[in-house]
Amino acid sequence: MRSENMSFDIFFCWPKNERVNFDDVKRWAEAIECFKQNGTQLWYANPDTGVYFSIDFAGTPESPDDAPLIPDGYFDSGLSFNLNYNRPQYFALEAMPIVAHLATRFGLSLIDPQKDWDAPPVTRVADAEVLVSSWINHNERATHALMQDPDFSNPLHMTAQDSVYLWRYTKAKPDLERACGEDMFVPRLVPIQRKGSRQVGAAFTYTQGIPMIVPESEWVILVRKNRRFSLKKKAQEITVINARTFAELLAGCIRPYDWPELNVQMITPESAQKAAEITSKIDRTLPRSEFDVIEKDAFVDIQLPASS
Repeated sequence: MRSENMSFDIFFCWPKNERVNFDDVKRWAEAIECFKQNGTQLWYANPDTGVYFSIDFAGTPESPDDAPLIPDGYFDSGLSFNLNYNRPQYFALEAMPIVAHLATRFGLSLIDPQKDWDAPPVTRVADAEVLVSSWINHNERATHALMQDPDFSNPLHMTAQDSVYLWRYTKAKPDLERACGEDMFVPRLVPIQRKGSRQVGAAFTYTQGIPMIVPESEWVILVRKNRRFSLKKKAQEITVINARTFAELLAGCIRPYDWPELNVQMITPESAQKAAEITSKIDRTLPRSEFDVIEKDAFVDIQLPASS
């Protein structure tokens, strides 16, 4: 399959001259969160990270024109995998270990048509890192090809470093919440776009006076008491501040939080009141109306051409 097509496909084969038992595959999927069955399709959708993909099963052999090419000595298991392009790379980071787990569980080999477009297909061992690399490469090519279409606007963009952090933090959030208990709030980290810009940054919400985890971000959404509160105005005001400015102003209130493989900080219960006093005096903020929270599949993190 050429990378200009809008999805990355993998076919599963094995040395048995029969289809895999789809009931067994369904039971495997039931043990993994986020899978739902839709006929002969297993649809994975993670509501927290935004990642989705499908595993499909063809119970009977397809017509020769539609069937995948299978190397000698192997047979089509009936299973295939599909992941869209024009997505941030954490879609592959989350999906490919599940693909590798499926292949290992049922003794399946892989055919990656993206690699074998101009050569006879070969079977491959399910290696998550290799599959991630293949998807990232073809995702970049497919997205660049899309950008040549005059009817396709340049995509929204987040840096790869920031998008991977966003994904890792989102996956770690439940464990952080268990570790922090009721002592500290663990905020969501969301992709946010300033209107008129094609750049996307991550943002979290700071509520005045609350001890909390402070993740890496580009923006902070401030929820504060309205100093000009009256019967005509709301008791709270919501504005946005650059995260670097936020960290500089609260430097004495924020300290590291020890968490493996993820850089996070915290505003402790002891410093929460001081942080509230400092943030109540901040004037260098932007209106919340200038920003939109966007979906986690609505941007890319590839290297864009300089003209973009």
